[in-house]
Amino acid sequence: MTEIKIDMNNPEFQRDFFELEKKEQIALITTLKKIRQLKWAEVYLNNGLKWEAILSKKTLSGQRIYSFRFSQKYRATAFREGEFLRLLTLHVDHDSVYK
Repeated sequence: MTEIKIDMNNPEFQRDFFELEKKEQIALITTLKKIRQLKWAEVYLNNGLKWEAILSKKTLSGQRIYSFRFSQKYRATAFREGEFLRLLTLHVDHDSVYK
């Protein structure tokens, strides 16, 4: 099984991450550890992640952007590029993910 690799290098993601409360940072890290143990098909179907395509958004290169839940309060946006999950932003407001 090829391990899912996590890219946390996006400057906007890093800004959002460092502004999180410690318990939310821990929740995100715990979720990312869980994702690394899954296959891509399992990520898409995992009920706890609530993985959703954001139909109104794509990356500049045309990749579909997704959101997933990492706590009761927060969602993250990311896209898949090969074996990488590239993290983009974090959102406290569920609706702001889609804007």
